[in-house]
Amino acid sequence: MSRIPTLALASLLTFVAGAQAAPQVERLRGTIEAVEGGGFTLKTLDGKTERVALAPDAKISWVVPAQLDQIKDGVFIGTATKGEPPVALEVVLFPEAMRGTGEGHYDWDAIPDRTAGGSRVKSAMTNGTVTTEQPSTAPDAPRVRSAMTNGTVTSSGSGAERTLTVDYGKGQSIQILVPPQAPVVTFEAADTGAISAGAKAFVVAARADDGTITARRVAVGKDGLTPPM
Repeated sequence: MSRIPTLALASLLTFVAGAQAAPQVERLRGTIEAVEGGGFTLKTLDGKTERVALAPDAKISWVVPAQLDQIKDGVFIGTATKGEPPVALEVVLFPEAMRGTGEGHYDWDAIPDRTAGGSRVKSAMTNGTVTTEQPSTAPDAPRVRSAMTNGTVTSSGSGAERTLTVDYGKGQSIQILVPPQAPVVTFEAADTGAISAGAKAFVVAARADDGTITARRVAVGKDGLTPPM
């Protein structure tokens, strides 16, 4: 029977242990209950209480209201959608400094549908650039009850509803109907002072094997706003 050399075995075990210890990325939504000790306590939508530490390089931003009319050709957006053809659950206008963030089309979380009573629906994420109207070139894009689209937008239509064409890279795009009920928001720069008890927050964090949660990004609703993403 062959034997694995001691050094090779040690390296293998170290690699496996490292892989097992890799933090799991999670997205948390809820209300900040308390701020203390370089972090905060979050009451999630599931009713859980999570203690969240802030990473030294954590990105913090305000989430503030925006208008659909602000979405022009060339703007980079994110939008969660439901159904087929896709209908927006919300739209996020990214500041120019965040252009390219998460570009693509992929599975997202189940999020509250604020266009129809607030019940959660399955979603996916598409990040891209809004472009002039053109047929969708994404026949193989994931087809799910809801999806997130982030990208640069082009728009058509008038009145309360708008149709956006979002190019999310590699020549692929998707058309999304934005109903008048869909929240439209954008980000503003903020610091740790934005993290306060009672504020609503969307948190991207890493959960270690021991359950420790460290926030990499915290988006806080300004003036009581609930981040819709």
